[in-house]
Amino acid sequence: MNRSRHMGKIRRRLEEVKNSSFRLAKLDFNHNESVRLATDALLDGGVQSYFKALEEEGEVDFLSSVETQYIEKNAREPYYSNETHADGETGSRQNNDTRSLPSGTYFPLVSEASEPALLHTWNVAKKPYLEEKSSATVYFQTEKNSNIRDLIRRCINKTSQVLAILMDVFTDAEIFCDVLEAANKRRVFVYLLLDHCHLKLFLEMCDKLKVAEEHFKNISVRTVTGEIYCAKSGRKFSGQIQEKFIISDWRYVLSGSYR
Repeated sequence: MNRSRHMGKIRRRLEEVKNSSFRLAKLDFNHNESVRLATDALLDGGVQSYFKALEEEGEVDFLSSVETQYIEKNAREPYYSNETHADGETGSRQNNDTRSLPSGTYFPLVSEASEPALLHTWNVAKKPYLEEKSSATVYFQTEKNSNIRDLIRRCINKTSQVLAILMDVFTDAEIFCDVLEAANKRRVFVYLLLDHCHLKLFLEMCDKLKVAEEHFKNISVRTVTGEIYCAKSGRKFSGQIQEKFIISDWRYVLSGSYR
């Protein structure tokens, strides 16, 4: 029976916490090289290479099936793989290479050299929150008198200057109408930050509602990504943005898990 050369940190930790005879160990925040090697193997060679690396490193399967599928689906080749080699061959290019719509691109498109209007407005405007006492209120979805969706819509409706929204997935047509009304009718400047991986769902909603570029007056849409993991080979993938918050007139902030 083949045995691993050593035991991975997570496996070792599991053995310690499951065995009552082990003494309490000091919490370890050091780098886990086995995890890095296995993740690199997944990026470079797929699931089978991942499991092989886990076996060699004596480590547990630390990724869920959803995570491994996401990494495989969103793996990108290094930029230099698309360059023409000396022998005339051209490196392969992944269809899901997000350079086709790079993070940081505005919709409608504007020059990166120009400062987004929101940032300019934010810099020059008075900030009342600096002069007021802050307070926090917690709402739960189970409270029928404080429906989360209605709270969001009321927040958008009472905004008079600037509205910033970060969403991982934005497909709510009614809230989108609230945003368009604020921007086009009340001249509120709206700044949307959407997860890069799910931008297509937002564009799909725009197509279904027949909302075109000319309807995006005072609205800037920007895509962002999570942290980027890069293997030694150069292959990489970006994490997802799953935070959700709204900032209204520099005065009110809604933050939570509601999508």
